[in-house]
Amino acid sequence: MYEELIAKMNPRPKFNLQWYKNEDLYSDGEVEDFIIKIIAENRPEDYSNAVYEQFNWPIYYHLSPLRKNILNWYKFKPDSSVLEIGCGMGAITSVLCDECKDVTAVELSRKRATATLLRCREKENLEIIVGNLNDIEFDKKYDYITLIGVLEYQGTYTESTNPYMDFLVKIKQLLKPDGKLLVAIENQYGLKYWCGMPEDHVGIPFEGINQYRDVERGVRTFSKTALDILLRESGFLNTYFYYPFPDYKLPTVIYSQDVLPSKKDTVNSENFRGYSSAGENTLIANEKNLYMDIVENHVFEFFANSFLVECSDSSQLGEITFARLTSERKEQYRMATRFTRDSTVEKKPLTMLCAQTHIRQLLKNVNILKQAGIKIVEYRADNGMVVSDYIEKPLLEDVILNVLKEENTDEIYRLIDLVYGEILRSSEQISWKDNILYTLDLGIEENEEVFGPILKIGFLDMSFRNAFYCEGEILWFDQEWVLEAVPAKFILYYALTLLYYSYPQLEGACPSAEVIARYHMQDACEAFEKLRELFGYLVSDEAQVMMGRAFSIDSTMDYISNVKKLMK
Repeated sequence: MYEELIAKMNPRPKFNLQWYKNEDLYSDGEVEDFIIKIIAENRPEDYSNAVYEQFNWPIYYHLSPLRKNILNWYKFKPDSSVLEIGCGMGAITSVLCDECKDVTAVELSRKRATATLLRCREKENLEIIVGNLNDIEFDKKYDYITLIGVLEYQGTYTESTNPYMDFLVKIKQLLKPDGKLLVAIENQYGLKYWCGMPEDHVGIPFEGINQYRDVERGVRTFSKTALDILLRESGFLNTYFYYPFPDYKLPTVIYSQDVLPSKKDTVNSENFRGYSSAGENTLIANEKNLYMDIVENHVFEFFANSFLVECSDSSQLGEITFARLTSERKEQYRMATRFTRDSTVEKKPLTMLCAQTHIRQLLKNVNILKQAGIKIVEYRADNGMVVSDYIEKPLLEDVILNVLKEENTDEIYRLIDLVYGEILRSSEQISWKDNILYTLDLGIEENEEVFGPILKIGFLDMSFRNAFYCEGEILWFDQEWVLEAVPAKFILYYALTLLYYSYPQLEGACPSAEVIARYHMQDACEAFEKLRELFGYLVSDEAQVMMGRAFSIDSTMDYISNVKKLMK
């Protein structure tokens, strides 16, 4: 069906049909043809806008850049070989091609394998094999094997009395002695299922929690303990658990068994989007509201929605202990911030454009601040990344929260004053008439007194969250964003907005209106808000953000309605 398209595009990967039996046993239907059309007509970086025009859940799921986040932060050995089992429509394949020396991708569906071929059409280090892994004879062993959303289906595709273990035993034989298996799978007892979300594979609420009693479809997931036992009994001596959040399909944060979410993370997180709307008629509780109690009671690992497990006979596991991804930004700003076991923090660009622009800007910002006499964490360039040592000092926002508990209002104001003083010192000042608010055609009336000092360069990340507090002084980090000719008060306003949004309890001790008045910003707030929204628009991939919101479910009325149905 796609031979003419393939011939026209002349993709570079090898397409191996030797093991294909001329039947595709699973499909999302005609929508897959539309997905292939998008892939053929667009660069991967341009999928968002194409998907937004005609989007639904399968299209969003297969083409969202968030899919890559399950592995784009992982530290692969550069000269390694990887076997990707179940590559689907190529969401992760390109990441593997970029990170490893050569990639073999196996896919049971020819149509999906064709999507991968076209999606990775520029990759010369890729071979795509169409067929069932259990039929294929391999002539080499691999440094890595990936099972992303594959293990749970082996009750259907592996003919055995113990299909999951037998499949894993076969997989292990394809690994080099120190090779690593990476398994991503839903948690049978994931929190979203307790809240009423239909089980991902059978579409029935509470089915996994009820031990898959109502269906026999050869598919199942596991609890953390059961999965760990299965992997070890299959011959893997060591395992290391990661917890992709909110789940492995569309993660934005990667926790690990060494770095679990804190109470603070549950307060600040906005990453509860990306689920299919299939559960809007069955959800009976708000998942987001439950995480604080789950974290405080130390049961996050049991209720995590998904697992990514690193498995090997080698004991060298868990080199990365935490990662945060910014894939909802525009292409040039997408980065992974990852924490290593060696106590370093690495800023890894997720696109070539980011490596060429934003990473360089971050290093430039560090030097500018140093020249201004501002203390900032030492950064260095290393293999295309920006690297710093891990600093074990309290964040300034945590210091403020502790002071809040002591009801020491004067100290909170002193710390805010300290930040504003640093903002004023961070850049030379220019004429008030050069104010960026006057040049953006926002309809802002010129007024020197309202907007105060104008900085030649304003660092938007001079916030309470991007500062360590060390013996009475501030040590800044992660200064990514700059605006030229910006009011110093806007930088403070931007920082205060983030602080009060994250911690509304501050209103009780230091009402935001009083803080705004203290710095004479009341007449500037409307203009500052316009600039803040404009900056967000310039940074975010709006199509991705809107689609994520469309598939998130956060309606109290839906929960109440569904609970009432259960009471009838």
